[in-house]
Amino acid sequence: MTLLIDFSVIAILIGGIRQFRHPLRAKYGNLTAAFALLLALILVLYRNGIVDVGTVAVSLLIGAVAGYALARAVDMIQVPAMVAFQHGAGGVAAFLVSLVELARTTHALNLVSEVSGVLGLIIGSLTFSGSMIASAKLANKMPQAPQVLPFHNHLVFANTVALAGIGAATFFVPANVAFFLYLGLIALGGCFGLLLAIRIGGADMPVLISSLNATAGLAASLCGMVIENQLLIAFGATVAASGSILTYVMCKAMNRRITGVIFPLYKPLAAASQKREETAAPLVAQVRENEKHSNSDDGFTEAIAAMKAAASVIIVPGYGMALAKAQQEVAHLAGELTAMGKDVKYAIHPVAGRMPGHMNVLLAEAGVDYDMLVEMETINPVFHGTDLVLVVGACDVVNPAAIKVEGTPISGMPILMACKAKKVICCNFDAKPGYSGVANSLYEQSNTILLEGDAKMTVLRLLQSLTDTATQETLTDTTTNDVTAEAVRLLSSAGRVVIIPGYGMALAKAQFKLVELTALLAQQGTSVKYAIHPVAGRMPGHMNVLLAEADVEYEDLLEMEEVNPLFAETDVAMIIGACDVVNPAAIESEGTPISGMPILLAQEARNIIVCNYDKNPGYSGVVNPLYDNRKTLMILGDAKETLTNLVSALQNIEK
Repeated sequence: MTLLIDFSVIAILIGGIRQFRHPLRAKYGNLTAAFALLLALILVLYRNGIVDVGTVAVSLLIGAVAGYALARAVDMIQVPAMVAFQHGAGGVAAFLVSLVELARTTHALNLVSEVSGVLGLIIGSLTFSGSMIASAKLANKMPQAPQVLPFHNHLVFANTVALAGIGAATFFVPANVAFFLYLGLIALGGCFGLLLAIRIGGADMPVLISSLNATAGLAASLCGMVIENQLLIAFGATVAASGSILTYVMCKAMNRRITGVIFPLYKPLAAASQKREETAAPLVAQVRENEKHSNSDDGFTEAIAAMKAAASVIIVPGYGMALAKAQQEVAHLAGELTAMGKDVKYAIHPVAGRMPGHMNVLLAEAGVDYDMLVEMETINPVFHGTDLVLVVGACDVVNPAAIKVEGTPISGMPILMACKAKKVICCNFDAKPGYSGVANSLYEQSNTILLEGDAKMTVLRLLQSLTDTATQETLTDTTTNDVTAEAVRLLSSAGRVVIIPGYGMALAKAQFKLVELTALLAQQGTSVKYAIHPVAGRMPGHMNVLLAEADVEYEDLLEMEEVNPLFAETDVAMIIGACDVVNPAAIESEGTPISGMPILLAQEARNIIVCNYDKNPGYSGVVNPLYDNRKTLMILGDAKETLTNLVSALQNIEK
């Protein structure tokens, strides 16, 4: 019966892990796996007669609160560092349990259990130290470049010999001596993990993370053998197996062997650095010449023209996108391209980013449909017939040198074949090589447009330019009178209108014309209210003062908390000279000057009329996606003049 129960719990765990294969079910898979762990905990407590419920409850509460607080404090860019930290925590737990059991029952365990305990000390401690180094590198607390100590390989060899010697000695010494040898194994295991992790650079981090996942599972499984808990053995073995498979997949994607990643053969640092510089210098010089054109306004103009002309677009995200926190902007740009009728896909390289699935996580956070994400093997044959590839913060994974140049750190590594597309736009921080140190010949191709700088700002500029161009094209044959006529049609048929005044209204001194307009709407039976944002204008109550000057009834002024629930039932939200206070980016994008700022939810109205001077961002510098909303009618120019035209048109209707 015991065996049947254990198998049932293991089956639940495997069922949860199986759901990780699809993003839509991953959340439920996580909950299922957590439920299996909870069942395993309950079984351990029950079978071992642990009845001190208070101690267990307090321990669980402390762990749950600490985990929840840590998870809430971590944003997406920090997830790889957090994952590495969690692997380290698993290693600590494993070697502590092994230490307690070995110290408590020294030489009383059977041979298999004692060997497992000793191995658990070593693997658990190296997992801990290696994970802490990886976490520090990923969190930029340490240099991400490989750190090589003098006689590094000799130190690794000496450490390995010492571990083997002391590990063997623990079986033959008295119990009081064995305990100190166990502590020595933990210290040496920690040194071993440190020696391995510090010389692994940022580009190889996905392999390190997945291998530490495997060692954490192995340490847990060995720990289970010490305490003779078959559930822990099975759970740990499952994690170790999945981590090992993932490590193999990562290495295959990089055309590397795990031994080549963990035990790299280094040339003297000065010579290697000099050779890289000599190799990269001519190409970088050529790129700099091209850059003078590409990074100019002409370069952006050419990029916009390429996006407009393309029927098919593939976006290649990389670690630079993660660093710039540009995933929301990339998703908005992709949405705009899709709305223009273009076929848009994302090409995902297995080792893009700093952990397996890093790009998938970031794009999922930005609301990108999983069906738009295409793996390397599937997307590579498509590049040749693709009109445009947009590279955002990726370098080594699209570097043709990997397949054309021998003897480099990335030689033979499978890449995304962006170089075969008809046109390539690279939105990278600069033209320098990636973590491999290999100059990217993609930048030199005649069909490549290189737009240097912060990826987020570059994509925002592309998005703004694209939407401005699209708006201009839409209005090419549409006169100002036509736009005004459409606005009048919307206003005259509206049952409820909410006016949103902003600083632009104050600059144009348009409040009196606005009140004249609202009076006409009220005469036709339209309910008109004013939505007042607390920080609209240049002082507290600025809009209230201006509207009071124009004799607006105080009861018609609604505060943000009061008016926001009404927008969904509003026929027309009319914006007069306001931008940041109605910018949806405040609640949709992270890392901007207005991120998290409460806004007036004008985007929820059935129709939106924007009477602003232009489509430029407000004082925050953040592009307003509301302007590109399909429900939005833009009337650009002086707000007072715009309102004058609307008033005249409405008066003509009445006549």
